[in-house]
Order: sequence, then C-alpha cells, then structure tokens
Amino acid sequence: MKRSLTGLCLLIISGCAWLPGHSLPSPHPPLTVLVGPVTMEAPVTSPSDLATFEESPPPEVATQLLQQLIDEVEVTAQRLLTEELARQPGFLVVPFQDARRLQTNRSVAGKPLDAEGWRALGEEAHADLVVTARLVDYGVVRWQYWVPGLLVSMLTETLIVGAATGFNPTAMAATAASELLTDVPVWWGGAYIAGWALRPVRLKAEAWDVRKCVEQPWKEEAVVVLIPGWTLKKREPDERRRKEVQLTVNLTQAVTEIADQAGRELRRAPCATLELDRREGTSS
Repeated sequence: MKRSLTGLCLLIISGCAWLPGHSLPSPHPPLTVLVGPVTMEAPVTSPSDLATFEESPPPEVATQLLQQLIDEVEVTAQRLLTEELARQPGFLVVPFQDARRLQTNRSVAGKPLDAEGWRALGEEAHADLVVTARLVDYGVVRWQYWVPGLLVSMLTETLIVGAATGFNPTAMAATAASELLTDVPVWWGGAYIAGWALRPVRLKAEAWDVRKCVEQPWKEEAVVVLIPGWTLKKREPDERRRKEVQLTVNLTQAVTEIADQAGRELRRAPCATLELDRREGTSS
C-alpha cells in the first residue's frame, strides 16, 4: 500500500505531460534546428547522486568526479536530443559534432550563453531555431516537488491507520514517523525496489528563434519517474541496479517525449504575421 501511494503521488505531481497534444502540419520547407547544450540544474551534490559506487569516492576526488559525471550527463542529453529531433519530419538538425564545435568556439568559461548568444550561435550554423534544455530534476528532486508529495503520502497513510485504530495518537504518530524514515529516500533520490526503479528525471526544453521578431516560440517539459521491471530486464543483470543506467533510461524517455512534442508543435511563424498580430492587439 505504501509504495503504491508513493508511486501514485509521484505520478500526480509530475503532471500530465504524457498526454498526447495536437499536431500541426510538418513545416515546409523544413526547419534547420541547432541543438544547444543541455545544462544540469538538479540539486546534485555528490557523485553518488548520479552513479552507483561500491565504495564512496574519497573527498579529495569527489568534487572533480561529480563535475565529470555532470559533464557526461549533459553531453549525453544533448546527443540524444539531437538524434531524436533528427527523426522528426520537417526538421533538418545540425549534426551533433558540428553543434559541439560551434558551442565550444563561442562559449566563455563559466558564462552560459543568453538569448542573444543562442541567436548568434544559430546564425553561425545557418539555423532557423536553436533548441536548449535544462535538467531540473535528475535522480535528486528539488524540494518544491518532493515535499508536497511526501506530505500527501504521509497524511494518507496516517489517516488510514487512524481510521483503523479509532484515531489512536500513538499508532498515528508511529505511522507518520515510519513514513518519514522510509519514504524520504524514495522522494529525495529515488529507489530500486523488486526490480522496478524510481529515478525521477524532469527535462525542460525551449526553442529560440534566430530572428528577433519572436523571443521564444516553443517550450515543453517532460517528467519520467518510474522504470518498469520489464524495461530493466532488457539490460544485463549487473547493470540493472546501477543508478547511472536507470537514470539514462529515464533520460532517454524524457528526451523522446520532448522530441515527439516538438515534432507535433514546434513551428516558425512568419515575422509579418507576428507583427500584424501585435498591431491588431494594440489597436483593439
């Protein structure tokens, strides 16, 4: 019951991004799309947040190792997003290696590109749109998301026990304490239980028009939490329990959902149409 409630609450707070949206006709002529970097914004603080280790890395190498793991995730996510967008009809996607080269040439250490920087990058690649993304949750979930779900789970379990025991305060307090001790690891950083994994990945993507007549024509979010046991069974037995493998499975699913949504909705409106809409709105 406890794990079922936890899973249900996770699905509720993750929203309905899995519901199919409306589809627009494929762009003609095709749009040239440059996939920019995918940046890690999840509150990861330790290499163990991103990978499974037999022994915890020593403190003297933990910081460097954490940055290395973050870099690997970001590059993997950018490559996956490039590949998935390239499968969508009506998109001509700049090859991954070319995008990385352009990004390296233009980036300044420690200073992420802003909207103008993305446009300049897109112009250099002769692209119509630049797509960027952020991993706001990756194994570790921001408290704004997991605390409400945990509270709902604790309240539900406590009320069920209270109703069964005549609202005995001792039993209800014990239930609440048990929920707090056992569920915080699940909500905070996921879990691997009976061959199934809870490894939350929340990916937010946005498209920047290289022209200046429209700031941001499209944005989308995908949330993937649960990895069914039958999915992990496709992996080698020694890989199934590894956190980095489980996270990559959900990252791939999140990227696929984002790309599919972009294929249905991401289009480039003519500047003339946008200017006309602005004038009509002003006159009214």
